[in-house]
Amino acid sequence: MNYLLKDHMKTLSTLLALTFLITAATGCSSETETIENTRSVNVKVETASNTLSASTQSFPGLVESDNQASLSTIVMGTVTEVPVEVGEQVNKGDVLIRIKDDQILAQKSQLEANMVQAKANLENTEKNYNRIKNLYAEESATSKELDDISTMYEIAKANMDALNARMNEVNEMLAYTTIRAPFDGIVARKFVAVGDMAAPGHPLVAVADPGEIKITANVPEQWIGEISEGDEVNVSIESAGIYNAAATLIAVSEAGDPMSRQYAVEAKLEDAELSSKLKTGMFAQVGMNLGSNEALYIPKTALVTRGQLTGVYTLTDDNKAVLRWVRLGQSSGDRVEVLSGLTAGEPYVTEANEELRQGFKLNVQ
Repeated sequence: MNYLLKDHMKTLSTLLALTFLITAATGCSSETETIENTRSVNVKVETASNTLSASTQSFPGLVESDNQASLSTIVMGTVTEVPVEVGEQVNKGDVLIRIKDDQILAQKSQLEANMVQAKANLENTEKNYNRIKNLYAEESATSKELDDISTMYEIAKANMDALNARMNEVNEMLAYTTIRAPFDGIVARKFVAVGDMAAPGHPLVAVADPGEIKITANVPEQWIGEISEGDEVNVSIESAGIYNAAATLIAVSEAGDPMSRQYAVEAKLEDAELSSKLKTGMFAQVGMNLGSNEALYIPKTALVTRGQLTGVYTLTDDNKAVLRWVRLGQSSGDRVEVLSGLTAGEPYVTEANEELRQGFKLNVQ
């Protein structure tokens, strides 16, 4: 019985202690909340308003030579020599690639032998033709004899013409076994090495003129109507240390890619010194002002960050702080676009003399 009484008293003591703690905590919370709700912070306030701003879009681009060529061949054969390296300076006519030409040379030798025989046959047939023609004029040869020799003469000429055409074709094929630089420049890329098989239409080597540089990009169909040749754009090429450099559109394609529905454009930097820093193949960003639209911009100093969220403090009717989460757009100097979370006509806090919290009383300066 004594044990039961002791257990009962112990349980009662525990309940009383918990009740005391809860009461104390509630009292402290209420006190803190009261302090915060009655606290006044000096702030500066602006009214959100829309402003007319340029709509800027950025498109990925590439630095390319204005004068470049990707060279290929019309023959199939093994690459026997690649006497140049990427980045090497070459002059017009320098050998870049050699392709095995044994079979083509053999064809040429056979053709030359056939042409010697065909030429002799043509000359002999021509003599007979002229002789029979004269005899026919003197009525010493029949019309059948003239017709026969005329036919033989025409066949001999056609055969000779065919061999000449074939020789021209073989000479052209032979010329394509040695790929030469079409102009002064540098070797931009090599697509084959010694021992590789060269195939018709497949690129072998690319040559570019580093003195003529352009920036190329593709613009989606929705924006192509907003730009034209001669427009000012800005170009950023991080690898060259170039940011928002002035450039001019020098070409805007009239025909878009039917698959991607994008149009090719070309631009050139206006600063020659900056252009000298560029190398073909560098990645670029091309920024364009595509019309204008109304947007809501606020000072970046008005932003409040909580982890991954960004917001601004607005005011209630009784001047209490309310934290409003916002979604931001592009920046312009010391201001940033607000896409959602704040609308034109709403007041918001731009500066405060101390850190704000939800529910603080605001003293608008």
